Parts: sequence; C-alpha cells; structure tokens
Amino acid sequence: MSQPRILNLIDDVQSMIDSCLKGDTEQKQSISSPPSAATVTETIILNYKIDNVWNIIKDCTFEFSSIVKSCEILPDKSATASVGTSRKLNYNDGTAQMIQINEISALQKKISYSMISSEPSVSYTSATHSIKLLEITCPGNQTFVEYKSTFSNDASLQVIQDSRFKKKEAFKDMEFALSSIK
Repeated sequence: MSQPRILNLIDDVQSMIDSCLKGDTEQKQSISSPPSAATVTETIILNYKIDNVWNIIKDCTFEFSSIVKSCEILPDKSATASVGTSRKLNYNDGTAQMIQINEISALQKKISYSMISSEPSVSYTSATHSIKLLEITCPGNQTFVEYKSTFSNDASLQVIQDSRFKKKEAFKDMEFALSSIK
C-alpha cells in the first residue's frame, strides 16, 4: 500500500473516531447497529407422512397458514406447479406480497420462492425462502421440515427475529392442517 493511501486511511479512521466522540448520530447508528445474520433456519419434526406434508406445501399457496387470507396464482391457476410463476399472497393484516417460485422439486421435496414486491413495502432489499422435507424412516411416519430464509444484508435484527417467529407459527399451522387429513 502506498504511503498517501495509508495516510488517507488513517485520516478516515480518525474522522470516524472524532465524530463518534462528538456525538454524530449517524456514525453512532452505524456502530451501534452491526450487520445482522442474514439467514434464519427453523426446523421441526411432524408426526405425519412426508407425502401428506408435501401435499400441503407443494403448490406454494400457503392455504395451511392462518395469517394468509388468500393466494392468487399468476398468470393463472393452470400454472400451479410451474417454476417462474408468481403468487400474490394477501395477509389478514392487509399486507399483499408478490412471490416468484424458484423451485418446486417433488424428487427433493423442496420448494423455494423469492419475495419480489410488498405493499406496504418492507425494510430490506430481498428475501429468498425455502421449505425442505426429509422423510424420517425410523420409527417412520414422521417428516423433518426445514424452513429457511436468506435476507439481503440490510435486514434488521427485528426482521430476522420476526421471520423466526413466523416460521414457528407456520409449523403450528401445518400441524393443524395435517390433523384433519386421515
């Protein structure tokens, strides 16, 4: 590194320290709010066969979810299992989000989707979510569910924590929906 470049770096660090000591609010915020983890993973074992669990998630309509009021498949219902199609999720609180389907794998028992818009808007740039199922063979008739979200690095700790709670609620909703299947 050249000497002028090192001196510029030292000046920048000194300026940051000086502004923190003087109470510069913007600098304090950037120091007091370190980047947060951008991935949230929650898991559960459901006491249901993998095919039953797969049937309630594979269409990416979230009919099992108590917070989803309705889901519209776009461009039309004939595209239910098509990668690249969209879903408009309308939530009970009035929020409407558009998601795009990235993956539907019957072989891997996995779905993946990205949020492409939200009304009202969200505080982060992007999020990709996936739900993956694994069959538990011993003792059998159980399914391991992994629900994972990867957020852009501008997601706050509150967003991460909210995602964690919503996944736990989704698991409860899955169990409830599955309890009616014989």
